[in-house]
Amino acid sequence: MKSWRGKLVWLLPTIIVLVAVSLLFSHNYQKVTEPPDENWSRALDIGTTPVLRTPNVGIHDGSPSVSFLTKDGIQQNIYNEQYEIKEQNSYDIPVDKFTQFYIGTNKVIFADYYSMYDQETGDKITDVQAFYPLENSVFYRNEDKIYSFDVNESTSKELLSLKNPKASVHMAETDSGTYLLTDQVTSSGNLLTYYQVDKNNITPLGEATFSVKESEQVNNIQFTSKNDSYQLLVTTIQKQSQSGKIQNYYYYAEAPFGENPNLTRVDFQDPSSTNELKEISDLSIYNTENGPVLLFKANGWTDTLFRPGPQFNIYQATLSENSGTTVTRLSNTPSFSNFPVRLNEQTVLWVDNGGDDHKLLLASSKPEVIERADQVTKQGLLLASGKTIGMLSSGLFALIISTFWFLWPLLFMIFIMFSKADALDQDRSWVLYTGILIYLVAAIVARDPMFSEALLARAPEYLSFPGSPILFLLVFAGIAYGILKAGARSKDWSNPIQLTYFIGMHVLFITVFFGPYLM
Repeated sequence: MKSWRGKLVWLLPTIIVLVAVSLLFSHNYQKVTEPPDENWSRALDIGTTPVLRTPNVGIHDGSPSVSFLTKDGIQQNIYNEQYEIKEQNSYDIPVDKFTQFYIGTNKVIFADYYSMYDQETGDKITDVQAFYPLENSVFYRNEDKIYSFDVNESTSKELLSLKNPKASVHMAETDSGTYLLTDQVTSSGNLLTYYQVDKNNITPLGEATFSVKESEQVNNIQFTSKNDSYQLLVTTIQKQSQSGKIQNYYYYAEAPFGENPNLTRVDFQDPSSTNELKEISDLSIYNTENGPVLLFKANGWTDTLFRPGPQFNIYQATLSENSGTTVTRLSNTPSFSNFPVRLNEQTVLWVDNGGDDHKLLLASSKPEVIERADQVTKQGLLLASGKTIGMLSSGLFALIISTFWFLWPLLFMIFIMFSKADALDQDRSWVLYTGILIYLVAAIVARDPMFSEALLARAPEYLSFPGSPILFLLVFAGIAYGILKAGARSKDWSNPIQLTYFIGMHVLFITVFFGPYLM
């Protein structure tokens, strides 16, 4: 019985530490696997690619299709409704960072920086300055001319000769057709010319002009079309900034073809913090039943990192000239997410930066996909374990802070040693209780460095409710004292050893429960 009680002084603290670590791991697992939004799934891993480039999406025989580059060429995955692979196709082509491709029913066309090729034969088709592989058609630019390419017949037809060789060209494929936009800078601003493309025919729809502030210049244009009108998003960059940082602004407008846009500045609020999203890029705009939707990557808040903070994730914003924007986070990973593409109104996918290979991830608002993604995964366990170990390591700073607590009982014991040595020799109980009292008073009075507002803001609710610092200081003191009295008798410890054990256990409990949230 005496031997069993003696083991309690180590067994019970071990159990308490394991409970604390388990609670910390559980809390971290919830954070690193937190869905991006209550209506969207966690990320599903659907493949890897060595090239940082937007994957191609489409419909193959009525099923969702995702095609992406591998080290050996192109891989096409065809999925069922739960985005489980039901068919895979591979196409061998040379791959580099400039490779683009189009997958048709019977043929694959790809392009590098200079030319366009037939995948089956490897033959060069033509030189290109720009390649536009849409979901159902292929277009390209050669010098100052825009061509359509018939994939089945392997023939090209000139659609448009650009009057200004410096004009930029944008293309969009929507439910109402395929549209082409040219943008050229003039003395009065940016001149936009809209066209509709029907097979090999092109029809002008109208021109529009807009200008921006003198302190800004146009950096990017995104557009789409619906019901004889266009939706335009203009990104500008501030020419000079007092802070020296690059500053972008975003303007949105809707107008019938032929009318100038009335650009209205839009801001994008981070749905996970009180700040605005920053460094927005990789934009694409789509029309949905709820209006135009912008898909993009941005730097916003996430709790998936070792130290919670900003990271690049995928977002969408519902645009409106009158009611502003509604932003939804669609990804929530600790890695650098980019190149988002919309598979349909319920599903998006993107590329997560890795090492030599980059993950292709998918998120959906479909209930069956949310249920499938809501499972314990190896990746989630690894992320939670890494975050837990890192937080426990940084929590050791609590030992340094607690020096201000046990310094005073140490001085008390030194005073007793020189002034009342007989009290130590006779193990007077008042020495132990006085030392404990001095320690607790010091801990309560000097608790702010340990229980800072920042720590309480980071800690879970079961540790950070009003009055929790004093309560936990007293509760852990009671537990440490109870363990001491339950096991110390069998060891015949002196008062200095008992006081040292009590302080050590108390600091240990504070360290494993609160220390991980210090930084």
